[in-house]
Amino acid sequence: MGKTKLFSLVGGGLLFSVTVGAAFASAGQSEQAPPGEQVSVRAASSAGFEIEIDPELDAQFGPRTVNAVQAAGIVTDSRPGARVVKVELDEEDGRAVWEVEALDGSGDIEALVDAFTGQLVGQDSVEAEDEGDDD
Repeated sequence: MGKTKLFSLVGGGLLFSVTVGAAFASAGQSEQAPPGEQVSVRAASSAGFEIEIDPELDAQFGPRTVNAVQAAGIVTDSRPGARVVKVELDEEDGRAVWEVEALDGSGDIEALVDAFTGQLVGQDSVEAEDEGDDD
């Protein structure tokens, strides 16, 4: 009888773990994509910015050496004072890149970081416009 109770407890715990895991995995997914439509995965990171990963690009490029948080760090290291607001997996000239959007005192920054080497491969700045200047 002791083995039966032990088996029931272990089996019940396993079922509970699977159920809770599935609930966490589907959290934030309120709807399914219609057949043939692409869905991007968006998540707010603990680092304080949005991360967007296109599942097709994710599958195409597979595991990458540089993750989204590391790419954000590469950009902020190159632009002290910048605050990252979004990082998105993208493709540039056939290679996987992280497109990093950031803000600093002079305006918006958009930078590309190679997802395999961590090299900053492109950077563009848009100066903040003075809203009071209507001339």
